[in-house]
Amino acid sequence: MGKIILKHKWLIMVVVAAVGFFLDWYTKHLAESKLTMGVPVSVIGEYFQFLLVYNRGALFGFNPANWISWFPTTSFFLGFSVIAVIFLLFYYRSLAKHEIILHWGLVMILPGALGNMFDRIIHPQKGVIDFLKVGISQDVYWPIFNLADVYLTIGIGLILLSYFKERSETVPNHREVSATSNSAEEKKVETKESSN
Repeated sequence: MGKIILKHKWLIMVVVAAVGFFLDWYTKHLAESKLTMGVPVSVIGEYFQFLLVYNRGALFGFNPANWISWFPTTSFFLGFSVIAVIFLLFYYRSLAKHEIILHWGLVMILPGALGNMFDRIIHPQKGVIDFLKVGISQDVYWPIFNLADVYLTIGIGLILLSYFKERSETVPNHREVSATSNSAEEKKVETKESSN
């Protein structure tokens, strides 16, 4: 499985990016055409609703303009998205062969970054279209999001998983090296004592 992924990694990235981007765009299109802004439509009571809003900030509504009124939010996040996509592609190209989880993490981030970047280019005055609302009541809920945010969250989660997995595999190796060194030192001491 890993060899197949690595052999066709650019094809997989293009397919995932294209399909993910299309689904994100299409669901946003449906949300804009079927929903009324600010009016929730219940799917599972108050736990899961469709609610059309426009977000000029970043992932899950994070917006520096809430604290700095003159902050150029749309231009900043548009520029940031372009730089992030370029960096992602260069980094993806240089990934080591054994980093399969990291490959998938970067692959999932690409359609998320492209989907929200597309919104900022097409209608900069509105911002990004969000329409998924999850919470425990009408007033207590997670920031409203879209499919692109889901892709980004999964991608970031996989990158963190890859980091912690690599870290957990590295720490025992240090312990083994340390144990080996201690064993070697003990043998030296024993040899000296026996020679004396």
